[in-house]
Amino acid sequence: MSMQYRSNTPEQTKKIAAEVAQTLKAGDVLFLEGNLGSGKTTFVQGLVEAFRYDGPVRSPTFAIMNVYPTSHPTIQKIVHVDLYRLADASELRTLALEECLEDPNALVIVEWPHLLEPLIKKPYTKITFAFLENEARLLTIEKYP
Repeated sequence: MSMQYRSNTPEQTKKIAAEVAQTLKAGDVLFLEGNLGSGKTTFVQGLVEAFRYDGPVRSPTFAIMNVYPTSHPTIQKIVHVDLYRLADASELRTLALEECLEDPNALVIVEWPHLLEPLIKKPYTKITFAFLENEARLLTIEKYP
């Protein structure tokens, strides 16, 4: 099953993220794919805000992983991972990512998931961000078994 959303502004992208947030549960994994500047971090900002976290939400490109505590009854934390800078799958072990993926109280969001996708053993949702005309974006949401 696939759903598509068109976003014309960063604010719209955040609203779409808030809609998607309503469908998520603890233990879910989201993979975000798209070119640099396509709206992945803006989407994460909207998602994290929807779970009532009010601190800054930044791309973890250099930190590789950011964790945001929430006041949600079941999703106690959002783990935001950016694998852009990793060269190969062997570097995944240093992140304790398996532990995060198995945490029943976490929502895990992975940008640039190409190294992790072949290794994941649980269902996940992939959101692809594509550029359209006039700064618009197309978000395609697909669920994988």
